[in-house]
Amino acid sequence: MKNKLKKVIAYVLSFMMLFTMSAMNIGSVSAASTGSITLNVAQHDIGATTFSVYKLMDATSANDKIAYTVNSDFKEFFKQTDVANSEDDEVVYNYIKNHVKNDDFTTKLKTYVASKNISKVTLSQSNLKANNLEYGYYAIIPSIDTYKPMYTTLSNSNQTVYLKGLEPAVDKKADGKNWTSAQIGETVRFTVDSMVPNMTGFDHYVYKFTDEMSSGLTVSKADLNMKITMGDTELTDYTVTVENQKIIVDFGDFIKYKEHANETLKFEYQATLNSNAVTDDKTTNMAIIQYGHDVDSLSDPKKDTTIIKTHNLKITKVEKGTKTPLAGAKFNLYKGTSTTVKPIHFVQGDNGTYTVTTDENGITELVTPSTGIINVKGLDDGDYRLVETEAPEGYNKLKSPKEINIKAESSDNGENVTVSGNDITVENSTESWLPETGGMGTVIFTVVGVVGVLAILSTYFKKGKKREEA
Repeated sequence: MKNKLKKVIAYVLSFMMLFTMSAMNIGSVSAASTGSITLNVAQHDIGATTFSVYKLMDATSANDKIAYTVNSDFKEFFKQTDVANSEDDEVVYNYIKNHVKNDDFTTKLKTYVASKNISKVTLSQSNLKANNLEYGYYAIIPSIDTYKPMYTTLSNSNQTVYLKGLEPAVDKKADGKNWTSAQIGETVRFTVDSMVPNMTGFDHYVYKFTDEMSSGLTVSKADLNMKITMGDTELTDYTVTVENQKIIVDFGDFIKYKEHANETLKFEYQATLNSNAVTDDKTTNMAIIQYGHDVDSLSDPKKDTTIIKTHNLKITKVEKGTKTPLAGAKFNLYKGTSTTVKPIHFVQGDNGTYTVTTDENGITELVTPSTGIINVKGLDDGDYRLVETEAPEGYNKLKSPKEINIKAESSDNGENVTVSGNDITVENSTESWLPETGGMGTVIFTVVGVVGVLAILSTYFKKGKKREEA
């Protein structure tokens, strides 16, 4: 009986060991042997570009360990590339590891697949996911050279690969335009569009953003109103420093955004135009980005500049019909089409020159000098209204505002600007003496006439009386 019990126990133990070994063998192949590769292109439209997905090596994985063997379709390729022993999987693995980032490796691979009928999966704008792929090491080769080939290991249910070949650029605008006009004291809102770089293969990354403003713009951290968005998400994990005229954004280790490669990175902030803008031919400001896996190996600076212009207004006051300059005429200037708002304030210079100021203690009255010419500096383009508050003595004051429209145009993003509507002439009229009535000559004639009539009547009555007496 005891022997039978021992045999039963032995059978049970043997069965349990066999089951355990089978389970271990299943685990060595991994719970799943297929997955998918998704190409992330973010907001970019790749158009008609296609991407061919090839498996260079087969792979098995378990417990975070992975083993590679050369795919039969590429044994000849590695033999042609003079691998020391193309039949040795470990030798091929090391060769790929040391050469995959070289352009020569990719060039040879593209030539090889073009000459062979090798199994592949094609990705396109309408389908960026390859499903049911066996685990392995894959090459993803684009149909055009705009993008660079990508390489990845598939050893889980889904592997995301980020489009490679696009580099972050800088596109800066002022108030939504490549260049703009503004008036002293006005706030200009800047936007800079860039992109999150592809950080595949790195565990640390630097993204550096700066903006250098000219002296014609007043920059302060308190009024900067900085906003940074990545895709549709507003970021908060960064610091901003303002040093004199330079804005600096520090993200810390940018690798935290690795999964957002190729997404739009947008910066928004503002500055105020000041009186220094008048002395400049143009007020410039430059956004600069650099990026890389180390502060000592950053990319070349990528830059974009916007230009802000102020404009002058020349007002010439003359006598109507003679073009004689008139001194002493007084005006208020209003921005827009309404004269119910506050007039623009100025700082007065020499010879009828006035510069716009934000100081409420500045003067609002423009007065023509002996030349009859007023020069106003620091204006935006657009509509203005000029109201004459006092005419020179002996002249009629304008009854309605003078309409002004300053128009600025440029074909080279503000480098050269053509301005029209900023040179106006205002005429005042004077009149000759009107005919006079009630003068002394008329009175004399009236008196003489009345005396004459009375004399005639007196003579008449005297003659009548004599006739009666007779």
